[in-house]
Amino acid sequence: MEAISLFVQPKPLLSNTIERITKTGELKAASHVLAPGDYLFREGDDIRSTFYIQRGMVRLYSNTPDGYSKTVFFHKAGTLIGFQGFQYDENRKPSILNARATTKVELLEIDGATFGAYLRDHGDVCYAMAQYLFEMMALQTREAVNAAIYPVLQRFSALLLTLMSEFSAAHAPAIVPFSNDDLAEMLGVHVNSITNSISALRKAECVERQRGALVITDFKKLKSVAESLIANKR
Repeated sequence: MEAISLFVQPKPLLSNTIERITKTGELKAASHVLAPGDYLFREGDDIRSTFYIQRGMVRLYSNTPDGYSKTVFFHKAGTLIGFQGFQYDENRKPSILNARATTKVELLEIDGATFGAYLRDHGDVCYAMAQYLFEMMALQTREAVNAAIYPVLQRFSALLLTLMSEFSAAHAPAIVPFSNDDLAEMLGVHVNSITNSISALRKAECVERQRGALVITDFKKLKSVAESLIANKR
């Protein structure tokens, strides 16, 4: 099974260009700071700007009719969010997602029309932007396929490994910096499914509860659990 695809990766050419041209004033941008928990935008908002994350992490998610939420992406430093401004006016729709700061966030707000005009005049940057948008689409498609095929325990194991890789914590013991509710929202499942998965991983001696936190105690066993589940499905 592939890793859980929740973290959008920056494109260096795109990131470096935006940093440079906003600093020189070639592309106008307004600076903003969000505290943890602050909304960048909400479902139903009419978004006309593109936001470039300089520091921190923003969670992009949807609310479900039954009162739960599903994480679509985590946007970290060097990534872009908000593309409604690229649509024709007659086709423009309000946002169907919420964007909320997970940590303290520093970002640049770029007018969508102005950014679109810059991309039209700079083919190499426009191509990097097209690659960036395609990769986001591919990540979301891959996650939808994984959700349809693999059981929660296997996806949860892959999620833990992905989180530790993103936070550069590849050696045990490693503390998982999210609650059960947060982890459930990342996979779009009920929190009871996460509780049951943690119980199974504790029996497999992969994780433990220490001082109220979930701690990965053995990365090799955690990977082995995922691999054994794959083998059992064949």
